[in-house]
Amino acid sequence: MDAEAKTCDVLIIGGGLAGASLACALEGSGLSIEIIEAFPLNTDAQPCYDDRTVALSYGSRVIFEAMGLWHAMADRIEPIKTIHISDRGHLGVTRLRHSDEGVEALGYVAENRVLGEVLYQRLAENQNVKLHCPAEVLSLQQADESVSVCYQENGKEFELTAGLLIVADGVSSKTRDMLQIGTSRQDYQQSAVITNITPGQPHQNVAYERFTDTGPLAFLPLTEHRCSVVWTVPTEQAVDLAALDDAAFLEKLQQRFGFRLGHLKKAGQRHVYPLALVESTQIVRGRVVIMGNAAHAIHPVAGQGFNLALRDIALLAELLVSNSSQTLDETLATYVEMREKDARRVYRFTDALVKIFSNDFSVLGHLRASALLATDLMPFVKHRLARQSMGLSGRLSKLGRGLAMEKPNV
Repeated sequence: MDAEAKTCDVLIIGGGLAGASLACALEGSGLSIEIIEAFPLNTDAQPCYDDRTVALSYGSRVIFEAMGLWHAMADRIEPIKTIHISDRGHLGVTRLRHSDEGVEALGYVAENRVLGEVLYQRLAENQNVKLHCPAEVLSLQQADESVSVCYQENGKEFELTAGLLIVADGVSSKTRDMLQIGTSRQDYQQSAVITNITPGQPHQNVAYERFTDTGPLAFLPLTEHRCSVVWTVPTEQAVDLAALDDAAFLEKLQQRFGFRLGHLKKAGQRHVYPLALVESTQIVRGRVVIMGNAAHAIHPVAGQGFNLALRDIALLAELLVSNSSQTLDETLATYVEMREKDARRVYRFTDALVKIFSNDFSVLGHLRASALLATDLMPFVKHRLARQSMGLSGRLSKLGRGLAMEKPNV
């Protein structure tokens, strides 16, 4: 029996944070949008709804405000007022403060499930969006001006042809593999142990980025007087750490972090994620755009990953909605050209932090300490570092400047 055939303007494969954010950004565009998501919502298998947290830069707040989404999440996430950067075993420290940058907060920490709920509530109100979940992509075929996808939902096969296909199904993207688009991969030989903890002292909205000889350790302020912890260690150590009972885990974590937050009192469930810099060899091919972790998955140091994806989303939405004389192919070429510099900047920034700070060379340790101390004493350098951390470097899209998307003329 032939698959039932349908059409839409934009088809998004992957309904995680990136895919759902793009669909919300295109609200009011008049484009018909369909989303195929493999995992049921409200389960830990769906990235929007697991226990992980995401660090939102101030620039991401601006984008969400321009999309009309910020008010729905603001009371459920925690602001970062200060970023405290240190190197274990050395005296140098750099502090970035929101007051120095004239903003309410340098960034925010949100649980994935909170963002997922806000995004999907908005999508449920948009009649131009249709969600297929859970559904599985079986095959796809590219033409000059469209992409046809065969997928299965509720035991039945369908064919859907779209003018533009967005691939946002994660770092191990099956859709990207179907398109035979390769990746470059740099394995850091590290894994992140992720958990939430309750400290003995209030976090006072300080985010701690502590570099150690085994990798960076981040404590991020979270709601309900908790901290989100991202502890990077060599991969062979990560599974052992995660398997420890709570008391033993907290003891080892305390040894690495110190007592800036007093005695660590409680640890939540722990998860382990291998770390690598994975970059798609192409982010546009014909009428296909690769986005989110499928396009670039980076080390979590400095919390840049989702913020980079959101800047991609903001620009692509702007280019698709703007009344331009460009063809779609020209629009996508413009997108690639405009986003490449920001992506390269983030790759270099995060990769350098990992390589410079994740070692125990004594001479380099003294140089790192001197660099942190010098940065703390040089306002111009601190300002540039803060702008990079806040996602405000380089050319910004309309959404990135806080401007709501203009509705296209009919």
